Formats: sequence, C-alpha cells, structure tokens
Amino acid sequence: MPTTLEDKHAIEELISTYNQSLDRGDYTMWLGCWADDAVLDGLGRLLNGKAEIRAFADAYDANYRLRLHALKHYTVNILSVIDGDRATSTSYLQLVNTTATGVRTIFTAQYEDTLKRVAGRWQFARRKLHQDMPPPAAAA
Repeated sequence: MPTTLEDKHAIEELISTYNQSLDRGDYTMWLGCWADDAVLDGLGRLLNGKAEIRAFADAYDANYRLRLHALKHYTVNILSVIDGDRATSTSYLQLVNTTATGVRTIFTAQYEDTLKRVAGRWQFARRKLHQDMPPPAAAA
C-alpha cells in the first residue's frame, strides 16, 4: 500500500498529466485522468460521465487550443487529503496563452477535486472549476 506521501505525489502527477496532455492535444492521455463515472463542473457546464467529458475533448481544439495559440494550464499550491482509496485536493490555476505580443492571462481559478484510486491509479471522480475572473468579452 502506498504511503500518504506517495499518494500525494501521484495526485500531483495526475494534475500535471491533465494539464500537459490537454495543452498538447493528447486527449487519449487526458481522458485517462478521469474515472468512468466522473463529473466535470466548470466553464458554465456540467459534464456527467466519460462520454460527455470525451465530447468536450473532441471539441477542445476548435473551441480553445487552436484558437488560443500556445494555451497553457499552470496549477500550483496543490493540497491533498488522502483517505484510503479516496482523496480530495484543491489547487490554483492560471490559464495563459502566448501571442506575438506576449503572454496573456485568460483567467485564474481554483480547482476542487474529488479523486479515487482505480486499479492502483488515481483518477478524477469530480473536478470543479471556480473561476476568479471571467474570460474577456469576445470582440464584436
């Protein structure tokens, strides 16, 4: 059985995998971060189950990644509480993109996660995004 420190490290790796695979467009890897019955709550929508989360991933390139050049998720201040094969975690997010004129913060937020260990690996059971500031208004 892993120690609490090993579990916390594994959860940090899960969060990093979520960020980097989403930023690179590796949606197969990104979907592996989610339990089959997971819930994603954020960006004004509630997605229930892996099928709905997969549909979000299928549209992510057109809606976000290719439209906002060099989109990057930076997550810091990760605090996790382990309880056997369940865990909770909170962290801060800064979402940025890079353009010819520099780096721009799209928004900042806090993640509130519920995780579970599935076949020896941590996965998101529920991920809620609390945005601190709204995205900028679209140009007319």
